[in-house]
Amino acid sequence: MAKRIFERFKKLNKKKKIQLVTAAVLTMALLVALPLYAWFTHTRSIAMTTQINAPTQLYITAGNKESVANLEMGNIDVESGTYKDITYTLTVTLVDSSGNEIGDGDFDKYSVIFDGVTKRFSADSKSISYQDRVLSTGGFSYDDFILNFDKSQLTSSNVFMKLEAVPTDPSDLPTLSAIIGVSYVKPYSASWTGQFTDNTPQPSDLDGFNYRLSGSGEGTVTLTWNTNYVDISPWFKNTYGLTILKDSSGIATATLKVNSAEKNQYDIQFYRTNGINSAEQWSDGNHTDITVTGTGFVSMSFTQSTATEN
Repeated sequence: MAKRIFERFKKLNKKKKIQLVTAAVLTMALLVALPLYAWFTHTRSIAMTTQINAPTQLYITAGNKESVANLEMGNIDVESGTYKDITYTLTVTLVDSSGNEIGDGDFDKYSVIFDGVTKRFSADSKSISYQDRVLSTGGFSYDDFILNFDKSQLTSSNVFMKLEAVPTDPSDLPTLSAIIGVSYVKPYSASWTGQFTDNTPQPSDLDGFNYRLSGSGEGTVTLTWNTNYVDISPWFKNTYGLTILKDSSGIATATLKVNSAEKNQYDIQFYRTNGINSAEQWSDGNHTDITVTGTGFVSMSFTQSTATEN
């Protein structure tokens, strides 16, 4: 095959030979150039994306570190790949909930700490400013400002601090602002209760009983029952791995770890261990327990887990 192509090539005149060779060279050049161009374009795109996604940022955060706003694009020169420092002025002002400067109050009970130095507000100075603060490039740069409020604000919440960060270089970046206050939130209290769900006039109408644990929060439920009258369902005992302790008088006890985030209700069956006693009655309108001459069948108590910080 190659020999025939070569013989036909020899028969061509000089002009045709030049045209054929030129076309072949251009074809090879395109086959090499196109992948190279695609690789170059892709690499440049990655480089530009990396520059855009990694600027020094200026933002105001609250105590939970949630950004109120941030500045990203103004300090990047994508073409040259250089970054600019951000110079800004932070002003903290005592205001009401609408952002208006407050007229009177115990101003000296409010202060701002920066770099270990405390500045207090006063009747003559309801604003505190920090000039020419610089966020530098080359890493994550930040300034920490500690805002101190009077403890009365935990209940009244009528004095706030307005923060304004004004970029001066570059000056075309937007101003960041936030209004921050404090308030007291009551500690969360978990609660679990137990009651019979059987809806009959008297317990003596039933051969067995349905008991429900329900509630919110995390902790430990302690179940207590009198085996002279009832005993717990073996299915429930085995399903939840209960360890049952029983004293000489027939009182049984077991503990159950509960967490409403996973399960907020448990239905437990109790069966009779002796015959029906005509003196049985509900302990109250909520069917919290069954009693016979003052002796209860089932009771429960709940101990909340000690709160931990993450």
